[in-house]
Amino acid sequence: MSHGLSELWGSAFSAALNRLTGNRFSAFLCGLLFTSLTQSSSLATVLVVGAADAGLLSLPAAIAVIIGANVGTTVTGQLLSFQIQDYALLILGTGLLFMFPGGRRKRNAGRSLAGLGILLYGLKLMAAALTPLTAKTWFLTLLQESAAHPVLGVAAGAVLAAVIQSSSAVMGVVLSLAQDSVISLSAGAAVMIGADVGTCLTALLAAMGGRVPAKRAAFAHLLFNLCSTAIVLPVFPYFIKAAAATSTALPRSLANAHTLYNLTGAAVILFLLSPFQTLVVKLVRADSIEKKRISCILSEVIRKWF
Repeated sequence: MSHGLSELWGSAFSAALNRLTGNRFSAFLCGLLFTSLTQSSSLATVLVVGAADAGLLSLPAAIAVIIGANVGTTVTGQLLSFQIQDYALLILGTGLLFMFPGGRRKRNAGRSLAGLGILLYGLKLMAAALTPLTAKTWFLTLLQESAAHPVLGVAAGAVLAAVIQSSSAVMGVVLSLAQDSVISLSAGAAVMIGADVGTCLTALLAAMGGRVPAKRAAFAHLLFNLCSTAIVLPVFPYFIKAAAATSTALPRSLANAHTLYNLTGAAVILFLLSPFQTLVVKLVRADSIEKKRISCILSEVIRKWF
């Protein structure tokens, strides 16, 4: 799915980055709309890291686009809360029909649809596989503890998203458990917040071989999610009450909680973009990165010749 989306939207998104990132709000909207269309914040952040590494995107613009991508990825949860995964095989079949005949753009569109169908069907299978766990005492205890202690749920979500490299997959599993009333709103929201932190590993990996701007953009993604978590956790009970008031259906409340959480973090960081950028620059210093790069080169020379 990512390959098809990159071929289909990657060049258009890169061009839009150059045109529409003149201020923080247009950059934010660019990231939000792209991620809403492609259903992949990881794709957006990796493209942003690449653009920053190539010098095509300033650090403030990269941060604003990444924040927009974080908000855009909540559309996935909104769609899943309406049980779109029940149509996974239909989406897969439609994608396969598009893949074989037609031109390159049509094939890439079909590849993206087929990948989305496989992803949604996989989420259904993962949720079904988790059903037997609901009879296990330790699993129920973990969910109860996550509801009582949100930090535990955040940690669990972060680890799970980092391992499977997809916050959307974690979201899908949580919403499926919510559909069966296995997980509470508090526990589900904590796990989804943690998944946003865990998915930052994708951008960090993409920036590993890049220059200083790429590393700063990737680190800004992680720092934004950590700051958003720090904003919400002290007022978590009130946050859960606000989310519960948005819908009587648990999956819808969870999806709304995820959107509300990301919008809150986005509003705060966009308002404080200049000091946030300064903090990123101070924490990811160019001289320290260059020293590490030189030491790596020296160690490689020593290994080869001695």
